Amino acid sequence: MPYDSTLLETEPAPPPPLPDEAPRPIAHWLHTLALFALLILSTLYTRHNAAQPNLADGPRIPRYLASIVLEWLLLGAVIAGIYRRREFFLAAFRSRANSLLQSLGLGLVVYVLGFMAIAAAGIALYSTPLFHKRNEAAILAIAPHTVSEFVAWFGVSLTAGICEELVFRGYLLQQLTAWTRRPIAAIVLAALVFGSVHLYEGLAAVLPLAALALVYGFVVRHFKGDLRAVIVAHTLQDFLVALLILVRPYLERYIERHQPGS
Repeated sequence: MPYDSTLLETEPAPPPPLPDEAPRPIAHWLHTLALFALLILSTLYTRHNAAQPNLADGPRIPRYLASIVLEWLLLGAVIAGIYRRREFFLAAFRSRANSLLQSLGLGLVVYVLGFMAIAAAGIALYSTPLFHKRNEAAILAIAPHTVSEFVAWFGVSLTAGICEELVFRGYLLQQLTAWTRRPIAAIVLAALVFGSVHLYEGLAAVLPLAALALVYGFVVRHFKGDLRAVIVAHTLQDFLVALLILVRPYLERYIERHQPGS
């Protein structure tokens, strides 16, 4: 059999990969405008309620349950307008960690980074008039004060972690990235929107929460849309703030009792 040199030839190399396609909108632009309108109305409503003098009156658990229902309804309205829902959820919940424990660990790291961002923004506001424009009364009024309320608050925290991250870092961040074609600009815009919807806590809360949302946005971009770490961090953020409010009176009394000369 004559020697055939073609037997030693390898298959031709595949062509180089094409550059990434421009991000495409995941929903109709009217759907996103409707979401903005809904967020504005919700912000105005919650700010109006936060200004009421009897905010702390009445049981809190029914309000917590109502908040949970409204959060899931908002998420449902958002999901209803997404073009490719299956792809959306696959991107949001794919985990690059090897175990659930590692996913929780990543969330804890993100929580610490977010806490540092809030602290840095608070320090930046300290010497400005905005520092005192924080609605502490509204925050204390909605925070849990009993063990049963605290248990219900965990449901609020978990719901906020899931629903708000899917809405802001899942849906809105992708939509703004497709519109602006600039991922960094989209992260900043989504962070400002997130901070603004917490206006009921006062102007001083908007910047720190926007800084927190910036951290979440960059983490989601790093993990290519995976929301697991920021969901854990967001849940911890809301849960531990309530825990701090619950134990703060006991800590203050402990410090007073152990001050020199007391």
